[in-house]
Amino acid sequence: MTTDDVGARIRHLRLAHGLTQRELAAPDYSRTLLAAVESGTRKPSDQMIAHLAVRFGMDQDDLRYGRPPGAVADLEDTLQQARKALSQGKVDHAEDVFRRVHQDATRYALPAPAGWAAYWLGEARLQRGDLRGAEQQFARVRADEHCPPVPRAAALARWAYCRFAGGDAFTATATLQEALRAARESGTPDPDARLRLSTVLLYLFVELDWRERAHDLEADIVGLLPQATRPEWLAHFYTTAGQLRRTPAELPEAERMFGEAGRIYRELGLTREIGLCHWAYGYVLRRVDRLPEAAREFSAAAEILLAVGAAQDHAGATLELAEVRRREGDRDEAVRLAEVAARVSAEFQHVECMAEAGRLLGLVAVSRGDTAEGERLLTEAADRYERSGFVSELIRTCRMLADALIDSGRISEAAAVLRRGLRAAEKSR
Repeated sequence: MTTDDVGARIRHLRLAHGLTQRELAAPDYSRTLLAAVESGTRKPSDQMIAHLAVRFGMDQDDLRYGRPPGAVADLEDTLQQARKALSQGKVDHAEDVFRRVHQDATRYALPAPAGWAAYWLGEARLQRGDLRGAEQQFARVRADEHCPPVPRAAALARWAYCRFAGGDAFTATATLQEALRAARESGTPDPDARLRLSTVLLYLFVELDWRERAHDLEADIVGLLPQATRPEWLAHFYTTAGQLRRTPAELPEAERMFGEAGRIYRELGLTREIGLCHWAYGYVLRRVDRLPEAAREFSAAAEILLAVGAAQDHAGATLELAEVRRREGDRDEAVRLAEVAARVSAEFQHVECMAEAGRLLGLVAVSRGDTAEGERLLTEAADRYERSGFVSELIRTCRMLADALIDSGRISEAAAVLRRGLRAAEKSR
């Protein structure tokens, strides 16, 4: 029933309580008016709703919208269980529950559960690797003026992530920075909303290798942590900030952060996020040249992410493992893994991973003496990085391509490639 069914609802409740129309209406209203309300020819005023709710012993909005007792708590519990199911790989089931909760919450005029259900539908699409579908779903949540601030902020953050992964780093970072500026100036910014926006922006800074900005932002986020109420988002911050620790001296602090994130994820029963935590730890271990340990973390991540149906996440962890194998000298295995990741990334148009896979395959081709193929793949990777705004990765790729050209005696072409990298660096200042 909707608000239009309120008359029928009042009649049903009256009969269930064994009351006549005159008994229910008295002393404030007439039997005639109540009869008109029950028949649907008159709408009850707010004052009449309040009177009837007291007589029925229920909440006014429960009467107005036909909510069952405890609807909010029940819907929130259902969302929590479905969120856990999503992380454990039961994607179809979770999506069905999110749709049902969204429908019920909308019918009961409960904007918070409705907003969160819509948000988690976006997360389900993202877990499948459907960047475009997830981006569209998050955009719908952002545009819903009835959605409360926290789920809207969460949707904005994930919308920006989708834009970033799809090759638009500029729009992603600019949107998040503007949202955070507005939150700071709003006077009463919600700490959970700011934490979500800030952590996703921190992730983008890490990926873009903007370390100074990342460290400054991390310092701001630390001040929010005591006020935050969502443990999953705290864990996401620890997983992201841990990746800023990239030297042997910083490794214990990174391990502490990943350990705390893992503890939270285990307590919440979030399997996919545990896999992402393994991936993040491997990311740091690879950068401090602890390759066997990094390989174990990436393998664990890939196994978990494949099991829960996180196709693009699995491709990303597989690509990291491919780079470890390349550095260990196992070129055949590196190529096999990179080609798997490249196919999945191309299917979902995850531009960053497409570029990284192409660069790795290009480096292997050069090491095998196939300079022409290596040059083609490295140039293609550089083009993707440049179009997407990944300046630091473009510069690295230009250096790699220039080294290959120098080794083949093509000095002037190598110089032109290096100048391309320098121009990109100058533009990014």
